[in-house]
Amino acid sequence: MGNLQHLWTNAFLTALGECGILSRAAEAAGVDRATVWRRTQSDKDFAELVDLAMEQAIDKLEAEARRRALDGVEEPVYQGGQWVGSKIVYSDSLMALLLKGRRKKVFADRTELTGADGGPVATADETTRAARLARLLDQARLRKEAEDLA
Repeated sequence: MGNLQHLWTNAFLTALGECGILSRAAEAAGVDRATVWRRTQSDKDFAELVDLAMEQAIDKLEAEARRRALDGVEEPVYQGGQWVGSKIVYSDSLMALLLKGRRKKVFADRTELTGADGGPVATADETTRAARLARLLDQARLRKEAEDLA
């Protein structure tokens, strides 16, 4: 079994590092996606390699987003249905996403939560949460008993 896993492992990890899509990488390696999932659950080293391959794919996406934001992409220009040339189009939305991701302190969206009248947010203590959970569990049990009787 170990040798069989080895046959698809390298192909899978290489494909995953390129595309970043588990099902597509599994298909490229000739292995079922469920087999890959089961192995990630049982083999810690393999799971780490999967994470590294996904990071590699995400790095490629980030590099492409950066290229489109900074260097732009060439788009055709038509007039009267005729191609007359091209122009470079930059992506402000990709630029914003990159900045939000890399400079959170400056560019991230923020939501400030406050309690009543702008005061601190009140949170339930452990006793209150435990009592609320007990009530919910009781309600669920009663509901289940009623369904069983029906």
